[in-house]
Amino acid sequence: MDGTWLRRNLRFLLRDLLVTAAFTMLFFLTAPRWSETQVPAHQAIDAAGYALLAAIAAGMLVRRWLPLYVLGAQSLLVGALLAAGYPHGPYFLAVAITGLTVGRTSQRRVAAAGAICATILIATGELTSFLRGYTGGGWDLSVGLGVVLLFGVLPVVGGVLLREHRAWRAKAEEETTRRRVDDERLRMAREVHDVVGHSLSIISLQAGVALHVLDRRPEQAQLSLEAIRRTAIEALDELRATLALTRAGQFMRGSAPLEPPLAEPARPEPSPADQAVPAPRAVSPPPPSSATERAAERTADRTPLTGLGRLPSLLAEVRLCGIPVEASTSGPLDTLPADVDLAAYRIVQESLTNVLRHAAASRVTIEVTVSGGAVSIDVADAPDPPAAQPVVPPGHGLTGLRERAEELGGRLTAGPCPGGGWRVRAQLPVTRARPVGGPGGSPGGAGSRSGGKR
Repeated sequence: MDGTWLRRNLRFLLRDLLVTAAFTMLFFLTAPRWSETQVPAHQAIDAAGYALLAAIAAGMLVRRWLPLYVLGAQSLLVGALLAAGYPHGPYFLAVAITGLTVGRTSQRRVAAAGAICATILIATGELTSFLRGYTGGGWDLSVGLGVVLLFGVLPVVGGVLLREHRAWRAKAEEETTRRRVDDERLRMAREVHDVVGHSLSIISLQAGVALHVLDRRPEQAQLSLEAIRRTAIEALDELRATLALTRAGQFMRGSAPLEPPLAEPARPEPSPADQAVPAPRAVSPPPPSSATERAAERTADRTPLTGLGRLPSLLAEVRLCGIPVEASTSGPLDTLPADVDLAAYRIVQESLTNVLRHAAASRVTIEVTVSGGAVSIDVADAPDPPAAQPVVPPGHGLTGLRERAEELGGRLTAGPCPGGGWRVRAQLPVTRARPVGGPGGSPGGAGSRSGGKR
């Protein structure tokens, strides 16, 4: 016998050896009293009977590896016991256990054939016992055949059902795992899309400004190049943090990244002399004059995990592209669940990216309010002049935003304003949001999709 096979199956061998010993003791200790309790009297268990019982018990030792053959052998031995006139006994239990093993390890047709053969062999022995006068009458014969059917067929059927149930569970778990992997990939693709799409829009606009003023206003070109460098570093920081958290099986957990952000060189503050306007849509207004806003922006820069805490940095990027932005927030933004905080920030970011890519906006207004167990977001842009902005039909970007809101139990609407421009409104419930890493997978839920802008 191969040593590797023996080591792998030693536990099962020991278990079956104990089962065989238990059945042997049960048969030998109780056999003398079987004929005393049955009417009419059956033949007492003699040496031949004990030999048959020992053979039935010995089959339990190899039933795991040869279940179909053991079932046939045990059925034949039980039929021989009954045909010889020996009384009924607990040896039917051994046949039932072997039948259960056959059902669990064999295909349905093979198991059915085994059950039929076992039933026929035992029923033949029962009928022979009746013909030889060891059964009281027709009623006793009917009861005996019912016992044969019970122990010959039902265990096999139960084993088949158990095997199919386990196969169904394994397939369901595999399908669930595959679906979670697909959802995780889609969520990751959407996160990368949002980061890269917004950053590339900023970089494209600033690169256009730099090319436009490179000869006439080199100082302004330097500001645009600095904005490009800063946006690229922030995008790399956020992508690195997102990928690190995704490898750990979550998008966000707590306030600290799993990996430190990329080292970023010092960013010089633009001087007041560098705030000139080189061309339309290339306005570079002065940086925020408020010390609190600048401090909040620097704090957001050091936090690659995305949320409304990075809103000041996002607004500064859009303002450097020449779009005046007015933002107002109210309520406890710092107490939002991680998935709600992420979705709210992405909705604002995606809306501003749409403005940069598609709108001839003169100003943008943003309102974020946390009250009544919900987060309300309103982003609207106004064209200048009002009739100059064409209505751009909704695209995949807005579809992705709606999916973000619906995954959290909220809603999002988007459409043109009566006086021109575009408005995005969203409401995200705080209490219904799923916790990060909770049941059903990581934040975002199933059905996430990545898409472009409107």
